[in-house]
Amino acid sequence: MILSKENRSYIAEQIDAAIVAKGVLELIDGYAAKVVLNVIDNFADKKLTIADSVKEKLNSVVDAIKSNDIDTAETEISEVVDSLIDIPEIDDEDEKLIFEGAVKLVIGGLKTTITKIKTAA
Repeated sequence: MILSKENRSYIAEQIDAAIVAKGVLELIDGYAAKVVLNVIDNFADKKLTIADSVKEKLNSVVDAIKSNDIDTAETEISEVVDSLIDIPEIDDEDEKLIFEGAVKLVIGGLKTTITKIKTAA
């Protein structure tokens, strides 16, 4: 598995909280999210060659998010992306800055969108 059992459970809980279902669906959406996450995690781990260091970083990302430490999550995500992608002719330090900037931009956009959704609700 790529993510720890605790981190898969945490993500499933967040998905469950985000899905507003009614009746019987509300009883099973959290369980369904957990099952789907486990299947995807297991499938990806079997089909892809993922270094243990990348798995550790991905778990660190989830741990940082659980602790509300977005800065650490951004740094960890940037390091994962940087370790997976090499842009020829660009120095490693510059490459890291590019990925860090891109991650911060995406997360900033997500924060703005989430705030708008919560405000509209």
